[in-house]
Amino acid sequence: MKTFALRTDLERLRVGSHWLPLGLEPVDLPAPAHGYTVTEADMPEDAPPALRFYAVTSIEKVEPLLDDLFELLPDEVFPLLEATSRDAFRTVDVFAAEEPMPFDEFRRVLKEYRDVIVEDGSLSVGAESEEPAMEVVLDSWKGVDVLVPVSMRDEVERIMASHGLEEVAETWPSDLDERPEPPFKPREILQLDDRQCPDLDEIIFQLRESWGLELDEDPEDNLDERGRHVGRTLWDAVAIVEGADEDEPRLGYLFAWVTAGSIAEVQQMIESRLELQDEWRFTGQWYTLDRVAFDDRPEFLQSLSPRRTYSEIHKFTIEPA
Repeated sequence: MKTFALRTDLERLRVGSHWLPLGLEPVDLPAPAHGYTVTEADMPEDAPPALRFYAVTSIEKVEPLLDDLFELLPDEVFPLLEATSRDAFRTVDVFAAEEPMPFDEFRRVLKEYRDVIVEDGSLSVGAESEEPAMEVVLDSWKGVDVLVPVSMRDEVERIMASHGLEEVAETWPSDLDERPEPPFKPREILQLDDRQCPDLDEIIFQLRESWGLELDEDPEDNLDERGRHVGRTLWDAVAIVEGADEDEPRLGYLFAWVTAGSIAEVQQMIESRLELQDEWRFTGQWYTLDRVAFDDRPEFLQSLSPRRTYSEIHKFTIEPA
């Protein structure tokens, strides 16, 4: 597996006394109040009451705080991952696990990728449990979101106090989300000098594989982030394949451009096409699978009609890894 390295030429930036992750550059970003807020959590009707804490502190203090809060979770957890999306019809990709995993295994993987998780401004990572209903998440701004039963309030507040954090009225100004322009710009933090340096897509893929994560979207439908049906769309797909000759193990990347009406249809079409040849076989691993706006289609698809009445594969290639 390729290992990542962070750039060494980036200057860490701050607003006031608040130091930011390497992946964020402030544009019109006011300094937050260091501390935490606590509110009653919005829970299902039959669920016991819970509290939601949100803590903000300078980046150099985030890791030890996160470590202590993760210790509150039970022995089995469901990992969570969110990332800024390249999909034309949603802004964030949400990945969730269908099966729980041992907390120690979750934490082992977290430790392996800790630097990029803490420093990248597009990733949100955490874990949740069902019994009791709990959640600890490091969001993309590197605030820590915590959901716990009401009975654990004192325990969480002791942890916050041990890290010098007190309850505040608000951390980030409440009007930030209402501003017409983002208050910061993302920055690339990974060294990408050669093919041996993984990019963020590959790191997200590695996290998905390690934690058993799947995109939290209905594979049989095709909706935008507001829940509206968008019909047939153009898809840019990359999958992992392996050589069919077991005596000469090798991996490859399958690249496809497809018009289809759902994730499931894209996958079925590509897998069926792959079965028509005998050099490569599918590993079951989808590297990326994104919808592309019609106006952003590649040059070789410029003659494509904006209204597609049937599904088809426009381009299908395989390259050795």
